[in-house]
Amino acid sequence: MSGGSNPALDWPIQWPSWFDGVYFSDGRGVRVLHHPTAPREGLDGPLRERILQWAARAVDGSELPVTEFTDDLHEESPMIGVRVQCDKQGLRAMTVAAWINRRGLERDVLEPMIALDDGLELVPAEQDNGKATFALSGLMRPWAIRSTQAFLAEQRRIVTGQTITYAGLSLIALLALIGTTWFFIRVARREMALAELKSNFVADVSHELKTPLALIRLYAETLQSGRVNEDAKQQEYYSVITRESTRLTNLINNILDFARIEAGRRIYNFQVADVGSVLRETYEAYRAELDRHNFEHQLRVAPAIPRVNMDRDSIAQILVNLMNNAVKYSGDDRYLLIDVTKDVRRGRRGVLISVEDHGIGIRPEDRARIFEGFFRAADGRVQSKGGTGLGLSLVKHTIEAHGGTMDVESRLVNGTAFRLFLPSADVDGEAKAHPAEASPRAGSSSARSSGTRAK
Repeated sequence: MSGGSNPALDWPIQWPSWFDGVYFSDGRGVRVLHHPTAPREGLDGPLRERILQWAARAVDGSELPVTEFTDDLHEESPMIGVRVQCDKQGLRAMTVAAWINRRGLERDVLEPMIALDDGLELVPAEQDNGKATFALSGLMRPWAIRSTQAFLAEQRRIVTGQTITYAGLSLIALLALIGTTWFFIRVARREMALAELKSNFVADVSHELKTPLALIRLYAETLQSGRVNEDAKQQEYYSVITRESTRLTNLINNILDFARIEAGRRIYNFQVADVGSVLRETYEAYRAELDRHNFEHQLRVAPAIPRVNMDRDSIAQILVNLMNNAVKYSGDDRYLLIDVTKDVRRGRRGVLISVEDHGIGIRPEDRARIFEGFFRAADGRVQSKGGTGLGLSLVKHTIEAHGGTMDVESRLVNGTAFRLFLPSADVDGEAKAHPAEASPRAGSSSARSSGTRAK
């Protein structure tokens, strides 16, 4: 291709490597401005004809924006053209056309651009599936930019991880909220239950106090009036007054002991003594009450049981509370056995006190709570009897303050057996050291037992 020469167009230009040729025409001829390779065979005629057509439109003043067309003979190499309006003297309106090498455009422009981001790849436009793909336009419309599979997999992994993390955190927060709500509800219910127990306790104590006081007053007034002249009858009245006074004293002692335990001021006077003799004295003092209720009862004390470092009055009160329960909660089968033997628990020698009856027994659902202060089972057989709900809690606290343990075995209708273990004193007769901590709340917390005071 050749054309007229125009010195004004002979300027040095660094043409892009993807230009296969740049041509100029002023409507009279075609001039080659840039041609890195020899013209393709068979394209010379069509190129010349197309550029002249462009130039003619420019000369005629027709609109010629930056445009593109594809030569029919070589679709992979389109041409772009632009009209240049020159005002300089001697120059006409010009048309400049460039022959594009699309493979060079892909190699020198698109691929280096895509290489800047590992997450993208260049694909043919026909592979555009609309998913994570961006179609190019203009000269680059044969291609599309698409996210790589590795990038998509990585993004899925990140999103999945974040989703799991956020879901896990949300679940933890939800569980924490549920747990906190449940905790506060439980605390509120416990407080309400405790308030109800204390209210019932006040009512029960009032009833328990009124009964012996009424009997004591009645019999005392009868004796004082002189209406009872028979010695046997007087002795019977005196016996009732003594019995009810003892009952009243035990009730008041239980209440006072529980209050001291709650306040951490329960005092124990520990001394090394024969627990068998203490239990015998207590049993003999209570024998008349067992006989009055037609009990078959027995105390068995094994020979040579170890001496125990103990508070005598507290151990006696334990036995009284357990015997009171046996009397109160026994039906027609009235039986009580107190068995005192030597035993070893957790490598410690000591004394095992078993108190067994044939009473109504304890329901399985109540066994975990019978040592709580104020607790009385909802069983109608229990509710029909008087009581404060303090006896067993005091028993458990006292045993723990002595460094011992307490277990209960019970079956409905077949009775209950309480097993109390007290560790023995040292062989030389001196007391073993007591635990520094015992329970301040009967049956549940810890109180300090230094030998004289539980705090």
